[in-house]
Amino acid sequence: MEKLKYKLPSYSVINHLCLGSDIIHELKKCIEQLDSEFQSVIEINKELCGIHHELANGVYDNFYQISLTDSNVDNRDVTLEDCEIIHNDLHSSSRSKNIKRKKQISLSGGVMDESTYTRKTAIYEKYQNLFDKILFKFKGQPTRVRLVKLMSGTTVPPHIDYDPSYALRFIFPIVSDKDCINIFWVKDKIEVVNFEPGNAYFLNTGFKHAVLNFSKKHRYTFMVSVKGTGDIDHLLKK
Repeated sequence: MEKLKYKLPSYSVINHLCLGSDIIHELKKCIEQLDSEFQSVIEINKELCGIHHELANGVYDNFYQISLTDSNVDNRDVTLEDCEIIHNDLHSSSRSKNIKRKKQISLSGGVMDESTYTRKTAIYEKYQNLFDKILFKFKGQPTRVRLVKLMSGTTVPPHIDYDPSYALRFIFPIVSDKDCINIFWVKDKIEVVNFEPGNAYFLNTGFKHAVLNFSKKHRYTFMVSVKGTGDIDHLLKK
């Protein structure tokens, strides 16, 4: 079966989700107030990082976030030491067993499953009026929601996350400029784009992609995973 990624562009501005200057201003105030709350992806997503240890260490070193929704599967007892054990256990097996085991974990309904991210965090509730204004625009069902910070002068190296059939990813730039560029590798082409604050972007995370932040500013974004294709049906019809 052909993957959904091949039916979609690498990225697209989704007009009905774009934000006005008033909401962007509110988001800027929000991240100023919350800047000390950003944590590394490895610390926040321990089970994910245990399963994809190289990806976490190699890709997300400079990538910080604040979770606005959490998985309804409790992973508070998972430690960074557990991550090492999961990683070592997986990689002590043959490649075929490794892949099979990853699939079992991914489909087990645990914290790997982004559709379980339905529990609003205390930070979400504190700023609920603001975040609801954005999420109510979606036709699909928002699940995993987060604020993301990419440090100045750093990169997110090339990687692939997942096919859009698993979940759709949307990104709302809050603070970014022309010196922060996004790169997509689509078959035999390389696409380079600047994501502008105010726009809402669908990202095709099934293609290899990277971010290079040459700016003197940290990049801040509001990131949403969504179940259902209602927001991008016009892209599929093309």
